[in-house]
Amino acid sequence: MSRALLTAENISYRYPKQPELALQGVALTLSRGQALGLLGPNGSGKSTLINVLIGLRTPQGGSVRRLGDQAPVIAWVPQEYAFYPQLTCRENLQFFVSMLDVSAAESAARIAQVEQSCVLQEFANKLARHCSGGVRRRLNIAIALLQQPDVLLLDEPTVGVDPQSRAFLLDQVRQLALGGTAVLYATHYMEEVSAVCDQILVLDHGKVLASGDLQTLLRGAEGTGPFDSLEALFMHYTKRSLRD
Repeated sequence: MSRALLTAENISYRYPKQPELALQGVALTLSRGQALGLLGPNGSGKSTLINVLIGLRTPQGGSVRRLGDQAPVIAWVPQEYAFYPQLTCRENLQFFVSMLDVSAAESAARIAQVEQSCVLQEFANKLARHCSGGVRRRLNIAIALLQQPDVLLLDEPTVGVDPQSRAFLLDQVRQLALGGTAVLYATHYMEEVSAVCDQILVLDHGKVLASGDLQTLLRGAEGTGPFDSLEALFMHYTKRSLRD
């Protein structure tokens, strides 16, 4: 059985001056070697949940726990570009690795490793602002991977990329999970979740509508399903034909 690294239990969160809760009783577990697909329409609470998991927001109810003898290293890849556009790709990597408590030799080794795994070598000396959308997305992920995370939180990681870059990024996620990383993958793209995730959580209006093993959810339960696709399952639970 995969070892749990991060859990959220009965999480509730309300933004200041907002009458409704952004998250209501949300629970999830991120385990080593598993990829959890986080699905929900715009405004469903996906980004808020990620912010709570990484500690940017403190929930008014419930708790987030890091498990294990040593607290797992958690890295976050936001939907927005999280680097300095006026620096080259390598300068960005050098800056962010300098924030870690590792030796100069280890820093150089980590930069070389992520440049190779994210295929950034030929763009190392190119200004980030002059790079394509696909290269920028790969740089975003490379910066997170400098931490060698146990848990990786991805928020819409393929927005604005071409099909080749999307295929590469999905393969990266698969390889990370196979290597033992716990991955949370938040996206609007059903086909991406079907391709890389073995666990699913459907969120809407801050509530968990469905969660569990993908194949089990597709088979349905008494009175629901079976569903011929993840999109059919998603529309059944969210009851929306248009995204807000």
